[in-house]
Amino acid sequence: MKKSGQLILGLIVAVAAVYYTMRNVSVSELMDSFRQVNYVWLLPTFLLMCLTYVARAIRWRVLLLPVREEVKTWDLFSPLMVGFMAGVLPARAGELIRAYLLGKKFELSFASSLATIVVERLFDLILLLFLFSWILVFHGEIFDANIAWSGISIRDLAFQFGIFSLALVLGLIGFIYLLTFHNEKAMALVHWLVKPFPEKWQYKLIQMTETFSQGLGVFRNVRALVFIGVATVGVWALIVLQYYPLYWAYGLQDKSAASLILLTVMVCILITVLPTPAFLGSFNAGVLIALHEIMGEAEVATVSFGFVAWGVNFSVIVLGGVYFILHDHISVKKLVEIEEEA
Repeated sequence: MKKSGQLILGLIVAVAAVYYTMRNVSVSELMDSFRQVNYVWLLPTFLLMCLTYVARAIRWRVLLLPVREEVKTWDLFSPLMVGFMAGVLPARAGELIRAYLLGKKFELSFASSLATIVVERLFDLILLLFLFSWILVFHGEIFDANIAWSGISIRDLAFQFGIFSLALVLGLIGFIYLLTFHNEKAMALVHWLVKPFPEKWQYKLIQMTETFSQGLGVFRNVRALVFIGVATVGVWALIVLQYYPLYWAYGLQDKSAASLILLTVMVCILITVLPTPAFLGSFNAGVLIALHEIMGEAEVATVSFGFVAWGVNFSVIVLGGVYFILHDHISVKKLVEIEEEA
């Protein structure tokens, strides 16, 4: 499917998801809810959301140590924020743009740069699975089997997401382990897998895998892995806590850790299942399911909450992305070309 078609499809899904969140709420009710928000709480929300990207940049620097020791944390904000802003593009192009900008800035191969992002996402997925498991073990009763989204049981959706994520984590760990500690065997497997492809593509895929493995050097450093693990906990603690001020802004009844973690998990599930441009709609649906359909908060408040939370986070990303595009003189045309080639 062409990129324009993917974008149109993504927008259609986003509109459908927004409609789902607002199907029982009138525009006038939503406007009234916006007027009743205590906007003082948006400042700590904004600051916490900014801090999540600071924590991500610090963690990314450690991931890069095996290939570039002299990298400064500040220098990583440019590829990080521009890449996240590119989330408005289809097919998760933001991650590829992050890898391209990182490689260009520090003279790294694209595959090595991408490898650090893959490792970053692996740690994120492991932490998300931990949060999901915590909810199931200690608050499993909140997943009512009768609660459904578009005819799909929320409990079934959550379990299927958990199983898929666990399989993906195990597969990535196995692949990374082979490339890092049994490189010859891993490359022999890659040579066998690419045999059906034309000779030109075989060479490219093998070369890419070899350079990709160079970005996995952090797995040979136990101390660095421990730091990345701790940094990942910090990143996700901020991701969970960033919603807490909005609980006060809307006067929600349940301000417990279980509610915050459930909200985070459901948002992650929905933006993964429905990767809409900038996660508009899918993010909102995750908020509605977590806070209204599961936790029982007022529907109009949770719909309004979803739009405000999404808007604040999007403003952080756009402000950061635009600033670094201008600061580093990044070519927007080149970014679009990268997305089209992806």
